[in-house]
Amino acid sequence: MINAKHLFFVIFAAGALGGCASARYPILPAWGAEGGQALNCSELNSEMEKALQTQAQIERIAAGTDTGPRPALYSMARPDADRAVASRIAKIEALRESKACPT
Repeated sequence: MINAKHLFFVIFAAGALGGCASARYPILPAWGAEGGQALNCSELNSEMEKALQTQAQIERIAAGTDTGPRPALYSMARPDADRAVASRIAKIEALRESKACPT
């Protein structure tokens, strides 16, 4: 028989886990040692578009307007996701500048 203490614990645990699952943000994986050096201008532009789309999705999730399905590679904290996307955008911009890519 489940007593009131056990029932409270089960409800509390379910609420805690549900709360954690709802605040997940996309995070871009770090590039390897080459860090995109082998990419040409077209590929860099494509990577920039992906990074900007990820940044926009982070904003939509924070605003509560993105309720779609999320892949497995998601961070639990927004600062981690913001930091990863900002780092990727900075690396892409530096690579585009070093290769004299048109914007």
